[in-house]
Amino acid sequence: MSEINETDSLLLGEIRNGKAGAWARLIGQYEGRLLNFATARLPQRADAEDIVQDTFVSFIKGLGEFRGETSLETYLFIILRNKIFDRYRSRQAKSVCLIQDVYIGVRDDDRVNIFEQMSAPDPTASWYISQGEQHGLARKALTESLRELLKDFKELLRFRDLKMVELLFYCKISNNDVANLFKLEKTTVRVFKHRCLKRIRGNVGKVYSLTGFASSHFENYLTEIWETQRLSCPKRSTLGAFLLETLEPGWFDYVDFHLTTLGCHFCRANLKDLQRQKTTNEERLFRRRIMESTVGFLSGS
Repeated sequence: MSEINETDSLLLGEIRNGKAGAWARLIGQYEGRLLNFATARLPQRADAEDIVQDTFVSFIKGLGEFRGETSLETYLFIILRNKIFDRYRSRQAKSVCLIQDVYIGVRDDDRVNIFEQMSAPDPTASWYISQGEQHGLARKALTESLRELLKDFKELLRFRDLKMVELLFYCKISNNDVANLFKLEKTTVRVFKHRCLKRIRGNVGKVYSLTGFASSHFENYLTEIWETQRLSCPKRSTLGAFLLETLEPGWFDYVDFHLTTLGCHFCRANLKDLQRQKTTNEERLFRRRIMESTVGFLSGS
C-alpha cells in the first residue's frame, strides 16, 4: 500500500483540528471492515466490538505519533492486529495465527512459528518510531524495491509470478509447497525465488548498503514489511469490481486467489464490508421503488 493519500491527509487534518464531523466520518468509513476482521478472529462479537473501540481510542490518543508513512486504513489495521495479539497473549493462545491461516498448505508447526514471529513485541514499532536513522532508511529502500517488483508483475500481467511471490515472501510457504500448488518443478520455484531476491537486493544496493541486515533474517524483514504495508493487497475499488464481477479474467482470478487461497484477512474483511454495503444499498433502492410505486395510493395524495 502507498503512503497516505491526499484525501486521508485532509481528513486527518480536520481531525487534528478537532472537527467532530471528520472523526465521525473516519469511524463510519472504517468501523465495518475493522469489525469484520476482529469478528473473524475472536470468539465473541462483544470482544470484537471492544477491540475495535479500543483501536479507535488508541488511534486518537496516538495521533501525534502517526507520520503518514502508510494509509489510514493500514494504520488502523495494524493497531487492531496488535490488540488482537495482546488479547491472545493474555489468554496464552499462542497456537493461533492471524495471517493466512486458511491456506491449506500451512502445517501446524508452521503456524506456531509464524505466530511467534508476528507476536514478537510490536513488530511495527521500529517502522513508526524509528530506532535509528539507518535502520529506517534500509526498511524504506526494501519497501520500495518490493513495490517495484510487484508493480512490474502487475503491469506485465504476470499473475502466476505475483501469486508465487506472495506465497514465498508474504506467507513464507516452502518452495516445495508452492511447486505442488502450481504443478511446477521444485527447481523452477527455487530459481524464481533466487531471482526475486537478487533483484530486491540489487535495487536496494543502488541506494543503500544491506550490511545492517543479517542474511539469515533477510526474508523475515521482507515478510514484516509486506505485512505492515500490505504491499500486494488489491485496492478497495478493485475488490468492489471483483464483487460486481467486472474485472478482467486475469485480475479476477488473482483477486480470488488472494482472498481464498492465500486467505488475506485484511481483504476478506474489506470484501465483507463491501458486501454489506451492497446489500444495504440494494435494500434502500428496493424500499424506494416500493415507496414510489405506492405513494399515489396514500390517502390525500
